[in-house]
Amino acid sequence: MTPTLDPEQARQVPGLVRAYLTARDAGRYADAAALFAPDAVVVDDGRTYTGIDAVSDWIVESATAVEHTTTLLGHTVEDQAVDLRVRVDGDFAGGTVTVCQRFTLDYGVIRRLTIEPEPAP
Repeated sequence: MTPTLDPEQARQVPGLVRAYLTARDAGRYADAAALFAPDAVVVDDGRTYTGIDAVSDWIVESATAVEHTTTLLGHTVEDQAVDLRVRVDGDFAGGTVTVCQRFTLDYGVIRRLTIEPEPAP
């Protein structure tokens, strides 16, 4: 995976989410997984991954399944929720998709991550 995280955007994304993105994009999957709560939940592509072992497996699989690049298009922060709008370009059906990634943070860990395609306008 090749990330595109503009340095100015990166500074604005909360540290915990930035640390996750940086570790995942650098192929440091164990470091990325260590940022999740032991009972964390990830919802991606219609599937739910519960617990750190399932989340760890999901991180590796989602990062390596197909060649792709990601571009952060924007983000919002509200209390403990961080929403990212990300364009993914790659070797998959359709070739490009914009997704919403919602991180729920709790006491210094990622409690939940939900990834959904952006609704059509």
